[in-house]
Amino acid sequence: MAAPPATLHRHAPAQAILLWCFAALLFTSQGAILKWLSDEYHFSEILFFRSVIVVAILTIFLVRGPGLGAPFRTRQAKLHIARFLCFLVALTCFIEAVKQISLSDAIAVTFAAPLLMTALAVPFLGERIGPRRWTAVIVGLGGVLVIGNPTTGIFEVAALWALGSALGYAFAIIVTRKLTGTDPTVVIVWTLNALYLVTMPFFIPFTWVVPDWSHLGLMALGGLVVLVAQLVAVHACRLAPPQVLAPFDYTAMIWAVLLDLIVWHVLPSLTVIGGAAILIASGIYILYRESKVSQSKT
Repeated sequence: MAAPPATLHRHAPAQAILLWCFAALLFTSQGAILKWLSDEYHFSEILFFRSVIVVAILTIFLVRGPGLGAPFRTRQAKLHIARFLCFLVALTCFIEAVKQISLSDAIAVTFAAPLLMTALAVPFLGERIGPRRWTAVIVGLGGVLVIGNPTTGIFEVAALWALGSALGYAFAIIVTRKLTGTDPTVVIVWTLNALYLVTMPFFIPFTWVVPDWSHLGLMALGGLVVLVAQLVAVHACRLAPPQVLAPFDYTAMIWAVLLDLIVWHVLPSLTVIGGAAILIASGIYILYRESKVSQSKT
């Protein structure tokens, strides 16, 4: 009988959840930086400068760890490319959304991502989801419709951009979970940002704006923040499956509301808060059902 394939996955859900919540804080801070810069710069320029910082730092980790050749020895090249494309869609859509609406409104819509991650875990990870969790997914997506109510002022294009970001992010996390079974964290994060570094210059002839020093510094700060966020998030995916981590994306709403209040002096509407509450309740119920299923197996 053949031995099962080796995996780098470990089961440490409590540690994974703490890491995921920290990553949510960092990604929300990164979202605020993207919103601040998006009025003056095309997403390709922001991602390029951000990736310069990430790749430069992670190259040092590669040299001191698995070696510079490690990203090129992976047997999961197609998955790395798929992850890059998913995150590119997610980031592009998110930047377009926050150009038009507040950070907290955009993040409220992207709360569909944890529910989508739960649903996508069935066909892509072979996970089983019962009728109660499917009901929670459907109810949660109803929360997206509440947030997208025309009275909130974010209906139509802006909400669709945010929903597109949620879908791209959900697929990206599913692919990340697959990659963490075989590839080291530093290789996964380095490869993603190296692909940004190689592809974003193709936009230069059409979109380039010479940045001032303060904005360059902000882009560099964004690179440092996203570097830590990506490393933390990938490691969390190694310790627990997406359906366990997904509900804790909702902690991002706390940071988004605070950043909107401090930086832009705005608060989300009651309709957005109500829709977000539906999404959060659905995600928490999915987590509850996951814990019940896990207990029944022990």
